[in-house]
Amino acid sequence: MSSNNNVLLEVKGLRKAFPLTGGGLLRRTVGYIRAVDDVSFNVARGETLGVVGESGCGKTTLGRCLVRIYEPSGGEVYLNLGDRTLAVHDLKKEDNRVFRRNVQMIFQDPYSSLDQHMNMLALVGEPLMVNKIAHGKEMEERVTEIITKVGLRYEHLRRFPHSFSGGQRQRISIARCLVVNPQLIIADEPVSALDVSIQAQILNLLKDLQQDFGLSYIFVSHNMSVIRYVSDRILVMYAGKLVEIAPKQELLSTPNHPYTEALLMAVPKVGRRAGTRVVTAGEPPDLLALPTGCVFNPRCPYAQDVCREEVPTLRQVDGGRFVSCHLAENLHLRGV
Repeated sequence: MSSNNNVLLEVKGLRKAFPLTGGGLLRRTVGYIRAVDDVSFNVARGETLGVVGESGCGKTTLGRCLVRIYEPSGGEVYLNLGDRTLAVHDLKKEDNRVFRRNVQMIFQDPYSSLDQHMNMLALVGEPLMVNKIAHGKEMEERVTEIITKVGLRYEHLRRFPHSFSGGQRQRISIARCLVVNPQLIIADEPVSALDVSIQAQILNLLKDLQQDFGLSYIFVSHNMSVIRYVSDRILVMYAGKLVEIAPKQELLSTPNHPYTEALLMAVPKVGRRAGTRVVTAGEPPDLLALPTGCVFNPRCPYAQDVCREEVPTLRQVDGGRFVSCHLAENLHLRGV
């Protein structure tokens, strides 16, 4: 773990591979889908790290590995709680409850992530009971306090999820996370299933809660406009790999990786200065048969022989910027 006490989460070489089995009685493993491949980064206290990339790039799998929904195939993850550091990749049984209280996750679909047979009091209060924090009257008082913070009302405590709108259900999900007073929340596409008008409300709510509770976020999204609004730093993933990570403004104005440029050019623009929307040629690679060299080289307009032959390493190019590209120092890429 880093000696910097301001670092809340440190991830080193995280990997997650899903085995692919063949047919027949023996069901032998015929290959592996490397959904997350050697990803390293850290998250500071009070920071929002945006994770962005196309569908299938591994960003959701990354988040689920960090909360231990998926068991990582390799790498190290450390959570610095101030008085102690948890090795999340090798979590001891007695530390599991401590970890669950401090790291929570908001899921993409607020309807399927809530038990339809439990009312709001039971849904939000369940983490308090499971973690043996509160029960009975004390639990109800804590739940009432938290739901008020997220914009819900006491009168709704006995209502069930089906009677709430999509935005209200996502507020219940946020309340479930907050009720145990976590330090880190991993938000997996938390607004993609909501109407555009509601998305802004939820994003502003998350920013307000971050100030009130001193939270850190890992915010996963395929929408660069959303990532741009909420993030302090941005991590870009492609085919399971981290290709660039940098402070938000620097990455948006002067990207260092051609894939980051492609993502920025694909964002729709409006007004008199709106130009032609650029669509990256080709399709994302098959994770069972990745191209040699840089995984982006078949779609990269700047690719050279070295890109097809050698795998680039993630390296620091300027200040807090890291990029996985052989040509980063020689390219002049377009930003916004």
